[in-house]
Amino acid sequence: MRKSLILFFAGLFVLIVGFNSGVFAAGEHKGEAQMLDVDIQFSGARGYTVTNADGIFYHFYGIVAKENKIYPEKYWGSVPLYFFGQTIPVTVVVTNKGPRAKAKIKVVSESYCLMTDGSNGAALMKPKIVEVEIARGETKTIDASFNCEYTPEADSGLDRFTVKVLHINSGGGPGNEEPALIMSREGIFCPPEYIPGK
Repeated sequence: MRKSLILFFAGLFVLIVGFNSGVFAAGEHKGEAQMLDVDIQFSGARGYTVTNADGIFYHFYGIVAKENKIYPEKYWGSVPLYFFGQTIPVTVVVTNKGPRAKAKIKVVSESYCLMTDGSNGAALMKPKIVEVEIARGETKTIDASFNCEYTPEADSGLDRFTVKVLHINSGGGPGNEEPALIMSREGIFCPPEYIPGK
């Protein structure tokens, strides 16, 4: 039973549906950011977790488990819970609010471990890139689902899922590495400590 619980906890996967959004200064496309509405939506949760000043509390199948990692307050809250090895159903919903007749954009999704100082740690997936054209008043839904397997470089605690919206064109240089960037959104998910079974 103990071995089963260890393997079970090793596969635990949690996702925060609470987004920290912002328009990045790199591309300085403020007008275009205002004409686009971008939303990240998750589904298929297996439970929920709570993060606060006391740590992280996982609630699933009548069990409560805790980790003693404390993150900045903006990452606290009650959130859906997932498991390692499970495909996390994620959709990115983009609406062209106008005034431009068409928006040709590139949507890039990525995932990283989130360090306790708010910075990125190890990458948890290869970037997924989708190019779309959206007419004024139109909404398109992009499948950004991913499977995040455990890797030795991954740390326990919160992880970050990001979506960047960019122009189709690319390029850049010192001081302006992402000139095509229009905006960015993020969602936070969280695996507990991984303890290999013997």
